[in-house]
Amino acid sequence: MNILGKVLSVDKALLIIRLLAEKGREMKLTEISDELDINKSTLHGLISTLKYHGFVDQDGKTQKYRLGLYLIQLGDIASKSLNIIQITTPIIENVCNKLQETVHIGSLDNSEVVYVNKKESKQSMRIYTNIGARNPAYCTGLGKAMLAYLDDDTINKIIPEKLEKLTPNTITDKQELIKVLKTVKENGYAFDNEEIAIGLTCLAAPIFDYTGKAIYGISVSGPTVRMDEDKIQESIKIIKEAAEEISLKIGYID
Repeated sequence: MNILGKVLSVDKALLIIRLLAEKGREMKLTEISDELDINKSTLHGLISTLKYHGFVDQDGKTQKYRLGLYLIQLGDIASKSLNIIQITTPIIENVCNKLQETVHIGSLDNSEVVYVNKKESKQSMRIYTNIGARNPAYCTGLGKAMLAYLDDDTINKIIPEKLEKLTPNTITDKQELIKVLKTVKENGYAFDNEEIAIGLTCLAAPIFDYTGKAIYGISVSGPTVRMDEDKIQESIKIIKEAAEEISLKIGYID
């Protein structure tokens, strides 16, 4: 199948999902075929693929089709993502105003940090990161703040033995990283001392959900020249307070 054919197939598959959502009920194959003007053989192949991936279910008795459970899971994930942005935006704006440095909210996707919200500093020399951008977790403050609360089996699964050296300060040994993560957990915050980029210092704290898992992190990042000891201590206090506030808002009970 050429590229155009694949695009058209995706378009038709999405139309099937949208139709089932709009109708809000189970539908026969012939109904879907008539509504979307897709021949039955093509439609059967598309629906079979959607069933395989959990986007569509079929009633064993009536043979009618309905939206699959996986779409419910996706909706829940999307809802949580939207909520975390709504919840964190005023908080990170407040942190940014206090510290005059860029503030991020990130989540952990296996061995990577994904940035889900941010408030940029207004300083001329500041950190630039796009929402949705990814960085290795092992060498970022955000990443270490969340990695520290994973169990040993998960750490061993997602973190390789040897880690890429991005700067002279990057931790490249897995066992050394594990020791650092234990300290992070004891202190309640993580420190990135120019480990991902020369001239960049970052401090981060974990954000816990109602299950007690560190599903997000909050960080403040700035040029090392501005992050002296007083600024670092102030940043630690403020981001830990912000992390606790967000955790409570998403259901965490201390």
